[in-house]
Amino acid sequence: MGIILIISGAVAMPLIYDAMIKVVVDDMMQLTPSSPIYDEWANPTVPLLSKFYFFEVQNPDEVINGDKPALVERGPYSYKLIVKRANVTSNANGTISSIPVYTYVFDREKSVGDESDTFLSINMPMTSTAYMMKDESRFVKQSMSLVLEALGESMFKRLSVADLLWGYDEPLFELVEKFFPIPGVGSQFGFLLGYNGTDINGMFTVYDGVANKSKLNHVNRWKGQTELDMWYTPEANMMNGTDGMMWHPFVEQNETLPLFHQDYCRTMPYIYKEDQMFKGIPLKRYYLAPFAYENGTTYPPNKGFCNEETCAPAGIQRMDPCRFGSPMGLSNPHFLYADPWLSDQIIGLNPDVEKHENYFLLEPKMGMPYTMRMRLQINMYIENVGGIKQMGNVRTMYYPAIWFAQEVDVPDDVIKSYRLGFQLTGLIVDIMKYAMIVIGSLMVIPASIALVNTCYTKHQNKSSELDEEKKPLLTNESRRDNHSNITSVYAEDGKEMPGILSES
Repeated sequence: MGIILIISGAVAMPLIYDAMIKVVVDDMMQLTPSSPIYDEWANPTVPLLSKFYFFEVQNPDEVINGDKPALVERGPYSYKLIVKRANVTSNANGTISSIPVYTYVFDREKSVGDESDTFLSINMPMTSTAYMMKDESRFVKQSMSLVLEALGESMFKRLSVADLLWGYDEPLFELVEKFFPIPGVGSQFGFLLGYNGTDINGMFTVYDGVANKSKLNHVNRWKGQTELDMWYTPEANMMNGTDGMMWHPFVEQNETLPLFHQDYCRTMPYIYKEDQMFKGIPLKRYYLAPFAYENGTTYPPNKGFCNEETCAPAGIQRMDPCRFGSPMGLSNPHFLYADPWLSDQIIGLNPDVEKHENYFLLEPKMGMPYTMRMRLQINMYIENVGGIKQMGNVRTMYYPAIWFAQEVDVPDDVIKSYRLGFQLTGLIVDIMKYAMIVIGSLMVIPASIALVNTCYTKHQNKSSELDEEKKPLLTNESRRDNHSNITSVYAEDGKEMPGILSES
């Protein structure tokens, strides 16, 4: 019985715990109305914060004449992010559809200034126009230069935080819209133009995780499409991964976790870096793989994201097909993990892993991030375009325009639930395991001692019997005793002893 308790405690209890956790997690991690996570998925209550950092140029005239830009980072300008899912519909094929709506609310307490703060920033509409004209005839480029001059356009423009994020009337776009309207391009420009409180993100359809746990929250369709159509290979056009809110349960450490980012028209791969504690909870740190921004030469699987004209140095990915042909590039903030050439063209960048790495801390049993720091930088490709005098003699570079971070830290009530659900259960199982081992040992030890004593006693008795069997029939002592007895008998009779009985 004791041995059974020891084996049960050491082997069976951990197996029972793992099986119990699997049943509970599998039942919980699915996107159905009866699931505990459904309401939080549909209308998240976890605090989300978006922080924006802008780069202000200190030497605009020198940059136009070919010097490196000296930049100063301004920020953060922070916004509370409220997410709601509209038109939630469960489908018969094991998927669920919804339209995510993002609402941004300015948070002055967590910002360095007001939305009215202004910076001298790169004029992205103008520099994009110059780039698109670079292969035209000199006459066309000079004509465009006159138009830009008439509109008051220059390489740099003073704009406010609100202008840069939510949009401002751009004279160049107003002209284009009037004579050459482009679908999706209006008369305004702003990084988040049209995103605040609207359904611009479109319909997302993801797997509900009921039939196949490994596909939980993975994108099935976006805006009715099962794949993208702007990149150069089928692999690049695949829509893989989740929206970052959750992955499948029981994530293996060596897995690559894909995140589909619709704003940048691609899937981002995250890989394991290290174990890390967060408020006493053991988590796994996954970060954006450095090869995500590699070009097709340094990382062949990325060859579908660029062509001869748009392949950039390692560490930055051009987004032209995703941004109406504008030569924008995506990278880590401050060109972290990028080709040194990129940061060598700029004065004022200081890449720092803790400040600029794109990562999240994952709880692997549930596949949910407890902390997220999604950090991205938008850069503008600039080169000298002969015939357009507004570009001057500017050097070729990727000019950092803005970087931003979406930050999430689960609140203390989620931490408390984890401790009650996992750590307390694990503690109880450990106590039961060691109790069974101790009790079993206490039962086994006395029995073992008794068994050893019994075996020892039997061994001693057997040894004594063997010793008796090995003794000679007459020992020296018994001979002397017999001799004495015989001598006394003959002495009484007055006879002499025979010689054969004499002592030898």
